[in-house]
Amino acid sequence: MQKHPIYAFEMLSNIEYLKPALDIPYCHHEKWDGTGYPRGLRGDEIPLVARIFSVADIWDALTNERRYHPAWSKDKTREHIKSLTQTHLDPKVVEKFLELVDKPHRQG
Repeated sequence: MQKHPIYAFEMLSNIEYLKPALDIPYCHHEKWDGTGYPRGLRGDEIPLVARIFSVADIWDALTNERRYHPAWSKDKTREHIKSLTQTHLDPKVVEKFLELVDKPHRQG
């Protein structure tokens, strides 16, 4: 499991139009406190796009039903994500993400 970011990087790195996005599959399991993988990056060492994707990925995984778990409520998911700041997730990214999630959508 912990090698899938490396495999993704290796498989996708030869596709020219994906090169600007390689930080996402390669770094989305890095953790704010440095305990993630594959490189053990910490804090701002983790590319911003990967820090953003990590929060969005958790939100998506928990608020949608999966074969292995029912969907969580948005409130429960919000609290869980908040609990991961300072350890797993960038606190500023979490703050902005939750601000955007809570914002009413404008219909145009």
